[in-house]
Amino acid sequence: MSLTIKKLSRFTLPVTIAAISATLLTPDPAAAASTGTVNERSYVTAACGLYRDGDAAMYKNCSGAGENIFVTYLLGGNTYFCVGAGEARYVGRWSNVFRAYNRGGC
Repeated sequence: MSLTIKKLSRFTLPVTIAAISATLLTPDPAAAASTGTVNERSYVTAACGLYRDGDAAMYKNCSGAGENIFVTYLLGGNTYFCVGAGEARYVGRWSNVFRAYNRGGC
C-alpha cells in the first residue's frame, strides 16, 4: 500500500489564517451586552419551550396549565418532567440534551 501526499495550494494557509482570525475577532456576546446592544440573556429568559442558559438546558412553560415533557438525550436515558404553569425547569446539560417534546398535561 502506498501513501500519497497531496501538495497544498499556496492559498490554503492564508485562507485558513483568515478564517481563524475572523472567528477570533467576532465580538464577545458579554461585551456586546455591556455596550448597549441586545442582551442575549434577557431574550433567553423570555423564551418558551426548550432554551439554553449557559451550559444548562432549560424548559419554560408559558401556558396556563402544567406540561408533561419528554426529554431525549444524546447520551444516557430519556426522561419525563412535569413543568408547572409559568415555571422554568432545568432538564440537563445543553451539550447532552437533544430535544424536548410536550406530551400533554400533568
